[in-house]
Amino acid sequence: MNEEESMAAVDVRLVRLRIVLAAVSCSLVGAASGGVFDSIEWTLIAAPVLPAVAALVLVFRSAIVRVVGAVVAAVLAVAIAVAAADGSASDVVRAFTSGVQGLLSTDWPSPARPELVGTVAAVVAITCASSAELAARRRFHLSALLPILLAYIGVVGLSAPLGAQWRWLIGLIAVSIVFSLLRNDGTLRDRLLLLRGERRLMPLLAAAAVLVGLAAVPMSLDARADPRRNDPAEQTSPLLDPIEATLALRNIDPAVELHVVTADDDTSLPDRWRSAALSSYDGRRWSPSLTLRPIGSTLGPTLGPTLDAEISFLDDNLTLVPLPGPPVAIDAVVETDGDRTVVRLAQRPSAGDVVAVTANVPPTPADANVVGLASRVVDESTSDLTQLAEGLAGDGDDLEQLRQLETTMREDFVLDSDVQGGGLERALIERFLRDTQRGTSEQFATSFALLARSLGVESRVATGFTRDATAIQPGEPLVLTSSDAAVWPEVQLADGRWVAYDPVPADEAVDGSPPPPEPQAQAPAAPQPPIVPPPDSESEPASDDDVDERGDRALSIALVWLLRGSIVLTAIVVPLAIAAGTIVG
Repeated sequence: MNEEESMAAVDVRLVRLRIVLAAVSCSLVGAASGGVFDSIEWTLIAAPVLPAVAALVLVFRSAIVRVVGAVVAAVLAVAIAVAAADGSASDVVRAFTSGVQGLLSTDWPSPARPELVGTVAAVVAITCASSAELAARRRFHLSALLPILLAYIGVVGLSAPLGAQWRWLIGLIAVSIVFSLLRNDGTLRDRLLLLRGERRLMPLLAAAAVLVGLAAVPMSLDARADPRRNDPAEQTSPLLDPIEATLALRNIDPAVELHVVTADDDTSLPDRWRSAALSSYDGRRWSPSLTLRPIGSTLGPTLGPTLDAEISFLDDNLTLVPLPGPPVAIDAVVETDGDRTVVRLAQRPSAGDVVAVTANVPPTPADANVVGLASRVVDESTSDLTQLAEGLAGDGDDLEQLRQLETTMREDFVLDSDVQGGGLERALIERFLRDTQRGTSEQFATSFALLARSLGVESRVATGFTRDATAIQPGEPLVLTSSDAAVWPEVQLADGRWVAYDPVPADEAVDGSPPPPEPQAQAPAAPQPPIVPPPDSESEPASDDDVDERGDRALSIALVWLLRGSIVLTAIVVPLAIAAGTIVG
């Protein structure tokens, strides 16, 4: 073997080594892209394998052959990733078409749906194919690192709350340094040293890596930070009015079992399990104007003690997941809003399905003494209730006023589910507060929330289930039935959590009619003349006025019939006259 053949053999081995290093870098990007789903997906790590093999085999073939081989390898890599996620052929198509839109229309972490996993696998595979093609060309040296850098920046953006993921970034930098030492021309000594003309590119790559890390730092400071577009998703399922749904459940007779909640043997279950929370009141009802987006298993941060429980769905018409507090994690594919006030199953469950959840333990009114309450500006929507709220709540700070307001409504007001005018319109709410003080549970909740807002405290209305869990031994399942459906007000604490209040009386009114209004004092009436009974029409003759009235009535009837006859006659004669005139003409 002469010197030229020896150099050619070295070049072939060097080219293939550069392709292998590019594939290793893409595998590190695939490992980092698991942060999009908050879990490492081995199919994303293996996505560069087929494009790298195709590049190694076809490295010295024509450009058309290399392109076809890269496309086929990328499609096969995506198909394998989709199949591993229990997807179908249609998911492979969606991975290349609507997959990017699907990623951008979900909250972090994105659910590990087949088409979304396939989309990320396609990005990694295409990145590997592009880098391998550049790595095999003699005139392109460090340019092969550019697609890898761009893909990694995209991965950091899609998995923003995790930050830069330094373990993958450090590995990527190390492989890039080795790659930069293997230049495609020159002697072996030249390949092991950085050339003078390209020495300035290494600080550029180092600066790019630092910028990627710095860009991820502010993203990792907030557990809900997300740099993606926050436009409403094009396919967002509407949410039915939770209060109306709660009333429909409560009116089921006889009551039916809806959920069974089980936890560890030594865990005490809370009394309230919230399914929705509403903050927007327009004077007629609490509006559930929420944008629900698909999301992965991680739902929020841990704020303190947590509760692990399994929730069974006994009715296939239910999709909202009842939770005791802010959710942390769930093992089902769900949709939720930005504030996690609603968590809904993406697919309608079957009777008997079980969902494992982890949620923060809800705060108590005692916690409000420690962290305080969140304030709210008293606007014109509630300012007219401030005087009434102060009269019902008495003196003291916000906490003392809310406690007194809760006690006053529980003890002095009357709960009547069948009361007339039991709606949530503002006029009915004011009538309930100022006049009758007798209403439904949803009127109690709405009134308390509005009165709290008029005192400058942030509040809202929640729906879900209430059950006396103290009667249940730890470890025993908690059965939630349709009769447990309830509406209650919540007040926000200074740390962002929401604490529930209960202004509703414990017992329902015995009678179904409201108490009569108190009699008002009236001035004595003047003596009235005796009432003479009307004369008998059969025994007494009709007066002249009666005769004239009857005559006028008969005349009006005759005129009506005359007018009707004229209309009918005109409808018959006019067409005949037109026809005759036409014939004569």
